[in-house]
Amino acid sequence: MGAALKDPLGCVRAIIYIRLSSHRGDLDPSTSPARQEEVCRAYCAAKGWTVQAVVRDLDVSGSDKGLRLDRPGLGEIRDQWEEVDVVIFAKLDRLARNVVDFRAFAEEAERNGAALVSVAESLDMTTISGKFVATILAAFAEMEAATIAERTAAGIAGARKLGRWAGGAAPYGYRVVPATDGPGYVLAPEAEAADVVREAAERVLSGESLYRIAHDFNARGIPTRSARLIAEGRTRRTTPAPWSTQVIAQMLVNPATVGRSVYRGEVIRADDGMPRRLWEPILSLDVWHQLCAALTANGDGVEGRGRRVRAARLLSGIAYCGGCDRKLYASSRKHASGNNVPTYACAARRNGQGCKGVAITAEMTEEVVTRRFLDYVGHWPVVETVTVAVDDGRRADVEAGIADLARQMTERGADVAALAGRLGELHAAREALPATALTEVRRVETGRTFGEEWAARDVDGRRALLASAGARVVIHRAAVPGRKTFDESRVSLHLGEFADPEAQRLAEIAAEEAS
Repeated sequence: MGAALKDPLGCVRAIIYIRLSSHRGDLDPSTSPARQEEVCRAYCAAKGWTVQAVVRDLDVSGSDKGLRLDRPGLGEIRDQWEEVDVVIFAKLDRLARNVVDFRAFAEEAERNGAALVSVAESLDMTTISGKFVATILAAFAEMEAATIAERTAAGIAGARKLGRWAGGAAPYGYRVVPATDGPGYVLAPEAEAADVVREAAERVLSGESLYRIAHDFNARGIPTRSARLIAEGRTRRTTPAPWSTQVIAQMLVNPATVGRSVYRGEVIRADDGMPRRLWEPILSLDVWHQLCAALTANGDGVEGRGRRVRAARLLSGIAYCGGCDRKLYASSRKHASGNNVPTYACAARRNGQGCKGVAITAEMTEEVVTRRFLDYVGHWPVVETVTVAVDDGRRADVEAGIADLARQMTERGADVAALAGRLGELHAAREALPATALTEVRRVETGRTFGEEWAARDVDGRRALLASAGARVVIHRAAVPGRKTFDESRVSLHLGEFADPEAQRLAEIAAEEAS
C-alpha cells in the first residue's frame, strides 16, 4: 500500500464502516449490515489485514438530506485516525452519496495517513488511477441518489392518485394491508386501536374534556402510537410518549379516520371535486365533522401544529396589573444572587403607557393562587361548558370542492365544460345546506372535584381550570418598595360564576375574609 503504516510491526489495521439508511417502503436497495460486514471481513482476510473495529451508522442517510459527513459512525473513525491504516466499506455509496462529501472524507483520511477501500468497486485510493476512478464513481453515486429521490417522489404521487397508502407508519387506529383490487397497500382498521378512537370521539362529543380522557387512557395503560412504533422497531425511541390533549386531538381530526388521504397539504379528491374515500373509515363523516367543530370551538384544535411555542406559566393570561389593568407577562429578572428568577411583570411602564408598573416573583405568586383557589372551590364538582357541533359538516367539504374545481378550470388543457357541470352540481348542493353551522352549548358535570382535576392536570390543564372558573389574579404594587420578603397581600384572586350557586357564595365569603 502507498499509505505509511502507523503500526510499528507493519500490520495493516483496518476499520470496517457500515451504513444503512432507513427506507419506509416495500423495496430497500441497501445491503444489510450483516452482508456488508461479511464482504469487508472477507476482503481483509484475503489481504492479510487486521480488523481493528466495526463502526456502524444505522438508520442514517448518506444523501444531502441526511447528516452528510457529521454521522456518529464517521465521528468514531475520526477519533481513531492514529490507529487505523485503512477504512474499508462494502460499496462506495455506503460512505458518500455525492462527489463533494466523498472527496472531503478521502482527503481527510489521506491527511491522517489512512486509505479508503471499497470492496464492490475494487477501489484502492493509494494510487492516482484509484483516486480518479473513485471520483467518477462518486459522481455516479450522486446521480443515482438524485434519481432515487425523484423516483420516490413520483411513486408517492402515483400511490396517492391510485388511492393507495404511500408508505410510512399507519395513523393510530389503522394497520397497513395489501390492496384487494390491485397492487399497492391501503389502510385497514385495527380492532383494538379503532375502538380507542371511537371511545375518545364519543367522550368528546358528550362534553368530556381532553384532559380527563388523556388522564384516563394513561391510567388504563392504553398504548399510544409511539408505543406501537417502538414494539414494531420503527423508531429509535425507547420510552413511549404518554397520551396528551394534543395527541388525542390530532388523532381525532386526522382525515385518515374517515378514509381520506392528504398529499402536499391537500386532500385527495374525486372527479366531482369532493374528497375521495380510499379505505374503510373508523368514524362516520358526520361524527368527524362534529369533532373538528367541537375541538376548534373549545380551543382544542390543532391549528399551528408543528410550531415551537414558548411554554406559558400557570397565570399567563390570568394575572393583571393592579395599576393599569393590563395583562402581566412572564419573564425573568436577575436576582442579587446572580440567578434569573421567573417573574410576572407589567410592560406598560417600559412601553411608555403611563403605568408605574408592577413585578412579582412568579413561583411564590402561583403557590398563593393555588392554595387560595383550592381552599375556595377544591371540593366542589367541576362543571364544564362545551360547544358541540350538531350539523354534519357537509358545508366545509362542499366549499372545498368548489374551490378545487375552480382551480382545475384555470389549468392548461382542462375540460372546462365538464368541470363547469360538476361545479354547478356543487353550487346546488351548497344552496340546499342550512345557512349557518349548527352548534349548541352544553354544561356537563365531569364527576370530579376541582381538587381532583387539579391534581390530575399539567400546567396548561390547570390554567384552563382556572379560566373555566372565571379566575382573575390582580397584582398590586408593594406597600413598602424594596421589601425583600414576599408579601402575599399584594395578590388578589377573583373568581367568576360557578355552576353551583352555593359554591359561588362560599367563594365570595372566603375572598372577603382573605382580603
